Amino acid sequence: MNRLSKIDSTFGTVLRKKRLTKKLTQEALSIESSLSRAYISELEMGHKDPSLFTIFKLATALKIKPSTMIDEVERQI
Repeated sequence: MNRLSKIDSTFGTVLRKKRLTKKLTQEALSIESSLSRAYISELEMGHKDPSLFTIFKLATALKIKPSTMIDEVERQI
């Protein structure tokens, strides 16, 4: 697995963990973030790479700082 694929996969894992910690379904996160449920699913599976804007939207919906998500990804890769 190349480094970019590892980042996508790790981001997906972090996103799913944060979502479940907040007891949100993908559908609920979709509504809060204004992103489609299908896109959130693709992110969680590591099939898509999020833009900075997307990371901000997800972090806002999860009520955390974007840097929290990025720092956790960085620690895991």
